[in-house]
Amino acid sequence: MLTPRERCLRAVRHEEVDRVPLALRIRPEPYEKLVETLGVRRGEGEYLRVCKALGIDELGAPGIGLRSPLEPDRSVPRDEEGGWPIGREGRFEIHTNIWRVETIWAPDRTYTYTYRKHPFSKVEDLDGFPWPSVVEQDQKKIVDFRRRHENYYVGSGSIQVFETAWKMTGMPRFLVGMLRDDPLITRILDELFKISTRQAVLAAEAGVDFIYNGDDVGSENNMIVSPELWRRHLKPRYAAMFGEVKRRGAFVMFHSDGWIEPIIPDLIEVGVDVLNPVQPECMDPAKLKEAYGDELCFDGTIGVQSTLPHGTPEQVAREVRHRIKTCGPTGLILGPTHSMQPDVPVPNIIAMYEAARKEPLA
Repeated sequence: MLTPRERCLRAVRHEEVDRVPLALRIRPEPYEKLVETLGVRRGEGEYLRVCKALGIDELGAPGIGLRSPLEPDRSVPRDEEGGWPIGREGRFEIHTNIWRVETIWAPDRTYTYTYRKHPFSKVEDLDGFPWPSVVEQDQKKIVDFRRRHENYYVGSGSIQVFETAWKMTGMPRFLVGMLRDDPLITRILDELFKISTRQAVLAAEAGVDFIYNGDDVGSENNMIVSPELWRRHLKPRYAAMFGEVKRRGAFVMFHSDGWIEPIIPDLIEVGVDVLNPVQPECMDPAKLKEAYGDELCFDGTIGVQSTLPHGTPEQVAREVRHRIKTCGPTGLILGPTHSMQPDVPVPNIIAMYEAARKEPLA
């Protein structure tokens, strides 16, 4: 029997596997119910025990952090995306972050927020902005994680540039700026890619198997950014970043939700090894496998908008078997296309992983 790491490495390289490797992405609410249902012992090592119970092969190592003079004292509560609270509007909390972006949060709903302020509208607004620095010492955490999980396929991420950038200016301002080759957009992208590349390089040098990066540039049935603008502003910068990663021996996993079919050949060209998450609600995984299966491994493919929350365990198992038949058995790391939300029933989660582990390979 292969180790989880061997299984995933073989899948990415399109070599023979003993079963389809598996990934877990889940929000805290369904995770708590899953732990209870599985009867996993709580405490230190709990998450790894959950992974072993489900047959998970892919783990995420800690990331390389950022430090900014804009941050308040570390005792102030914060989260990775929302930053820290600075006030209230009625029952809603106002948060800011290291990019000076302000958001309004519903405290009784996790990850439910909207934007209140995008601070940059012209290039002069960046004068004096304290770009965050990379916490180089965090590399040791990844080295330690790699050593403690040597039998797992381990990845680490770096900041997603396009999403960070448009939040700094607002989406309309950023898209118009891309169209006009605005110096504001160029400077923001240059600075953010510099940061993201350094994070990725440090993680790759720490010995991870893959670097997770990318950006949501797809909507349900179209692209948010035209392929032409993506190629003009983002493709060459990704090529430079991914080149640095691959020179250090790590694979590249590129993430984008939604429909991104026009740029898939470009992603292959700039060195992407694994495409994530391949939403079946937006793109046909079997069609992509036929077109690009010799050059890409797919990670995900089981939709969190469709079968997982709304199907029965039998329907989930049927979709898993179909995906393995049409997109596997190698060149596929199967899992949910995003973090499973509170509306995903635990029996469906268990059915997904059981079906994948038991499915015989052709």
